[in-house]
Amino acid sequence: MAAGEQIIGEEWKERSRELADWAMERLVNRREVWGQYALLSPEQARESGRTYKAMTLPVPEMRGEDRVTLDKLACHFASRRLHRPQLIGLHAESQEGTSRWLGIDIDNHDLDAVGADVRARRNLAGALAWWRAFGERGYDPLLFDSSGRGGYHLWVLFAEPAPTAAVFDLVKAVASTWEANQLEEEPEVFPKQPRPGSLNAWFRLPGMHHTQPHYSRLWSGEEWLSDPWLEGHAAIDAMLQVIPGPPPPAPAGLAVPLGGVPARQGELGAPSPSAPERSAAVRKQRFGGAARPTVCLDLDGVLVNRSYARGGEELGDPIDGAVEFTRALAEQADIVIHTARLAGRPAGARDGAAQAEQRRIEERIRAWLDQHGFAYKQIALAVGKPIASAYVDDRGVSCRPLDDGPRAFEEALAAVRRLCGPSG
Repeated sequence: MAAGEQIIGEEWKERSRELADWAMERLVNRREVWGQYALLSPEQARESGRTYKAMTLPVPEMRGEDRVTLDKLACHFASRRLHRPQLIGLHAESQEGTSRWLGIDIDNHDLDAVGADVRARRNLAGALAWWRAFGERGYDPLLFDSSGRGGYHLWVLFAEPAPTAAVFDLVKAVASTWEANQLEEEPEVFPKQPRPGSLNAWFRLPGMHHTQPHYSRLWSGEEWLSDPWLEGHAAIDAMLQVIPGPPPPAPAGLAVPLGGVPARQGELGAPSPSAPERSAAVRKQRFGGAARPTVCLDLDGVLVNRSYARGGEELGDPIDGAVEFTRALAEQADIVIHTARLAGRPAGARDGAAQAEQRRIEERIRAWLDQHGFAYKQIALAVGKPIASAYVDDRGVSCRPLDDGPRAFEEALAAVRRLCGPSG
């Protein structure tokens, strides 16, 4: 076992009881059955071509009692590869025909196939598209790198059990866009379409992978980082902080008093009145401070090359990576694009010509931002900076001695000298 896998495995084991309590409260739909992966003997593996068998337990004649216990859940999360792992999955539908969550399983099984790396990249792009789509609807989705080799699991939790038929309609509508997202095949969804007398399908819990030397990593959403995936304690902390979203509305004709209206085909359910408030709560819990912080970005030098800043309306091509940076940042903050291109005008100018010029420059900048696909909330044409939680400026110098100690002044001084040049 690699040292990294061993360390991460110890962290999952250390938190296994917390995770078991969380799973029992948020994920368990039925307690009399579960899914399990059983390791095959070498002879069985040679015959079947695989090292494990997936099965539903217990056998039918032994069902009826509550067997999905906290101990069983904790054993899953504490599983180690060298200590007879007990990896399980949970069914997506209760005996009452309700579901606490939905899931999407995007597979990349044949890792040696030609084009497997391309498929892995497409899988990630599709998974992120669906993760963002659920987030825009007020949900707090959990996207796991489930295998470390291009397989992804997406979970969406609900604040209360919802009719399985409604949950299936929602997840099926999302997964039906797999071709538009350039995936090679339609992903498996949970729950399946409900059928009378069926147990429905089960979905493997996060944690140790049943075949790969890998523990689930969780997408942080911070795409500008060199590694935006959380693992070990960081991933577990984020899992435990997830905020379940509103249940999807019941399909027309289903007598379940959820107070919603049926969604149109292909939509992510009808918007909940509390979706904006729920999204704000997610941001506040994940990032702290204001529910929706404001970040001020300088236009020149951050988004566009300064060599085009000679005139108020001159703009060139975006700096490489700038568009992606704003899109990633917009997931956690409101972006204000700031520029001092009117700095030469009188500060208090209110005449018609000055206002017309400001509107013209602002519209030119807005058209340029929209043309290239930047994410932003507003544009600020001013000499002074707007009020914001953070500022991103190619000529700004950070100095935080309360956080970094006296060396902060030395680093700031060096940065100022670099910006000002030898004569500065």
